[in-house]
Amino acid sequence: MRKNIIANLIGKFFGILSNFLFIPLYIHFLGFEKYSIISFSLVIAGIMVILDAGLTATLSREFARTDIPREEKQRIFKTLESVYLIVIFICISTVFFLSSLIAEQWLNLKEYNLDQASFFFKIISFDIGFQLLFRFYMGGLLGLENQVKANVYQVGWGMVRNGFVVIAIMFSPTLETFFLWQTLSTVIFAILIKLSLEKTLKGRYSLALSIKIEKVVFKRVWGFAGGMLLIALVAALNTQMDKIAISKLLSLESLGYYTLAISLSQGILVLVNPIATAILPRFTAQYSADKQKEASSLFKKVSVYVAILIFSIMANLTFFGEKIVWIWTGDIKLAEHISEFIPIVAMAYAMLSLQVIPYYIAIANGYTKLNNLLGIISLIVTLPGYWLVTKYYGAIGAAGVFCGVQIFSTIVYLYFIDKKFIKSKTISRVYIKQIILPLVITLSIAFVFSLVHIFEEYGRIIVLVWIGISTLSTLIVGTLILVPIKELKGDLNFKSHHTLVNN
Repeated sequence: MRKNIIANLIGKFFGILSNFLFIPLYIHFLGFEKYSIISFSLVIAGIMVILDAGLTATLSREFARTDIPREEKQRIFKTLESVYLIVIFICISTVFFLSSLIAEQWLNLKEYNLDQASFFFKIISFDIGFQLLFRFYMGGLLGLENQVKANVYQVGWGMVRNGFVVIAIMFSPTLETFFLWQTLSTVIFAILIKLSLEKTLKGRYSLALSIKIEKVVFKRVWGFAGGMLLIALVAALNTQMDKIAISKLLSLESLGYYTLAISLSQGILVLVNPIATAILPRFTAQYSADKQKEASSLFKKVSVYVAILIFSIMANLTFFGEKIVWIWTGDIKLAEHISEFIPIVAMAYAMLSLQVIPYYIAIANGYTKLNNLLGIISLIVTLPGYWLVTKYYGAIGAAGVFCGVQIFSTIVYLYFIDKKFIKSKTISRVYIKQIILPLVITLSIAFVFSLVHIFEEYGRIIVLVWIGISTLSTLIVGTLILVPIKELKGDLNFKSHHTLVNN
């Protein structure tokens, strides 16, 4: 499991690194309005995730189960892949044929006319469809605990798609070049990872694509997939409606500033996801084997470490947000525009990240009811809320609604997941050890470091080193305070022993 966590961390770390390295280059070579159109394309991709219909999560879960033979897994894969090919066709067709309507209704353009924007979305439609297909096959590899291999493909795809495109736009700084490169890269890697999954599952390479849906198989997995579909629908609306409201009511530049703050804050979620992804097969195996005590013990240990990590990053984003954006982009004016959003958005993503491990406990048990219930309740607030606050308070109002919903959802979600699956003796322990203490400790330490004024004239490297020291300090002190010494020594001794054995 440690190897899988490390592999996932490397894969997700590259995602964070990609943001820091490539987004400023996109802005530099293309200009901010063109980057804002790229930001809107990400909103469309986020909405189209709904069409995944929970099939990727279903495939990963079925592959991770220990009570299903390999032959049955092959039948499940063929059925789900067939359904997914239909999904991809619907996804591409929807964006392609609605491209003109999307450009006309949702973009306030200055540099481009509607026909040009429509053409961009036609290209994007294929990129979004094959992104979904790539992640579907990747979900299969993760479920089979081939997480090192899955992350090799993810890093390779990210490098070619998001990194090498910089070379292309250096010579041809147009959105046509940008989107065509990204689409071609995604298609190629979707083919490569398909071949790899076929080899892992069946022992041979195959690119055969055919529609064969076994009703018996589909009926058996549909209960879980249907619940995941509703989760995806609600999540897409909850996470994209703020950006949709901003793009409709405000300028594209406002959307660009807001999405840059989100790109930075999403680093919190990106750091937690690889840990959760590596642990999901273990949770699924333990619960399918009726080892609930072992699963609860693993959850309690991991959740404390994850909480320390989450709030350490959030605290430093809160107090050093403007300097981090300046280090990132080299543009102090851009940093000033974005910095007002960062404390609110970072808190929102910290709370959202706290839900990840409990969510994977629920998924391991095939339980989706709570996610759907909370999601629907939150929509009652967000659907009118985003439009009203964006109209009167601008993008900062949208950020406030997003943060408030995540705080409420996390508090409720932790309570019910613990009550149903973990069964802690006191729920107050969950709130104290996972929210209150790590939040207070990390904010206090980061605040002390922020009192030392490291000015821009010292240079970006010096300022970055100081922020790094602050972040490391919050991690170390938080761990020493919140993790019992006996438990910490046990983890360290296990790691040392594991290393010696492997050597």
